[in-house]
Amino acid sequence: MEFDIFVQMAFDWKYVVYQFVAAISSGLYIFSVFGNYWKDEFRPLAKSSSLLVPVFVAIAMLFLLIDLGRPLRVWRLFINFRPKSAISWGVWLLGIFFVLSVLYAYLLRKGDKRAKTVAYAGLPFAFLVPTYSAIVLAQSPEKVLYHSALLPWLYLTGGLIAGLAVVILISVRKQDGELVKKLGKYVAWLVVLELAMLLGEVIVLFNGGAGEVKTVKALLVGQYSFLFWVLEIIIGAAIPATLYFIQKVPKIIHHGASVLLLIGIFTMRYIVVIGGQLI
Repeated sequence: MEFDIFVQMAFDWKYVVYQFVAAISSGLYIFSVFGNYWKDEFRPLAKSSSLLVPVFVAIAMLFLLIDLGRPLRVWRLFINFRPKSAISWGVWLLGIFFVLSVLYAYLLRKGDKRAKTVAYAGLPFAFLVPTYSAIVLAQSPEKVLYHSALLPWLYLTGGLIAGLAVVILISVRKQDGELVKKLGKYVAWLVVLELAMLLGEVIVLFNGGAGEVKTVKALLVGQYSFLFWVLEIIIGAAIPATLYFIQKVPKIIHHGASVLLLIGIFTMRYIVVIGGQLI
């Protein structure tokens, strides 16, 4: 006798898209504050990126609502708060971040001095948006990829990379060319940091139990090896980082590298969310 055994996935592609878009909004917000108040030379790019933050937060919230299955009942999550549930915290986290991002973009566009206060108030939420997603996954039992201590930091670094990649993509003015090259170096070093954390994670898994070894083999030589090596590491990280380190290339090359980076960041989240349930 044969039985078809399948895995009922708690998180599907909609949750992957939510994580990806939310990470972009986090990176855009952090860069906007960085460029407007800490590194003035990036201010031309920072002002335009601030306008995109609430747009990406809204898109992320939309996919999260669709993933819930019954969007019209989302109000129950606000009135039934559970301190031990990461999802309960996340609903308020995203809601407050959306309000602050809208207010920050509005005040900044008006030239209001209060924009700086709102910007700093939103920074903790910008850091928590990607990391909280990793905490939600960590509450799922017996999922090796979900219980990594490095996952929140990988998500945060990936959010910064994705946000900066979008900033480079929206830089269409000719005078932004030098800024894009300088920003590209920041992105390249963030990619190096991300690859270093991935290497550390692989080493830890190899020295773990049977479940950990099975998981890392699925990534390196198994069913997810193509996604991991080709889309995430080579196309989505190594190639764009190399292009960013090379300064004497046309601006369009840096735009292409940004697209490759976004592919790599999305692939990483797909492997973690979907692969983490199926391996």
